[in-house]
Amino acid sequence: MKKGLIMALLVAGLILAGCTTSEVKPKETPTKPVETPTKKPEKTPTPKVTPIPTPTPKPTPKIETAPIKCTICHTKAPNYSPHANGGKLCGNCHGWDPHKIHVGAGTINLDCRTCHGEPPNIVVPQPMEEGRTVCENCHAYPDPLKPSYGNLINIHIPRGKYCTNCHGTDVASLHATADKFAQG
Repeated sequence: MKKGLIMALLVAGLILAGCTTSEVKPKETPTKPVETPTKKPEKTPTPKVTPIPTPTPKPTPKIETAPIKCTICHTKAPNYSPHANGGKLCGNCHGWDPHKIHVGAGTINLDCRTCHGEPPNIVVPQPMEEGRTVCENCHAYPDPLKPSYGNLINIHIPRGKYCTNCHGTDVASLHATADKFAQG
């Protein structure tokens, strides 16, 4: 029996020893991770952008200027040959078809009888004198149905059409050109 008891104790010891001899994994000790110092990129300051307001365009004020009255100094302008005999220039500005100038929308819309007379004595207007235009038969001031003889100053100035309408407003250049004619 001793043998049996020894054997039982031995088996029990082995069983118990087997339970205790199992491998024990050591628990990991929590460690704090070591941070490697890294250089943070420097922030470039963002410039503050102040929006510039778009200006509202203001209309350019219309400045009324008095016309240049050349006849204040040029008292003999009506006698200058190009002015006194200017009838040949009428069509350059007004065109040569008297109907487009005088009859219809956008004109003074004359009655045909004003120039052509009454039936049965209908006429086609002719220049008053040789070398003149039919335009010169009229346009005097203040009576536009009297002869003007083509004097451009007498035709235009009283009606508010000043020298600058044809000659422009560059007075210095106009005088320089006139001086060249006077000199040579």
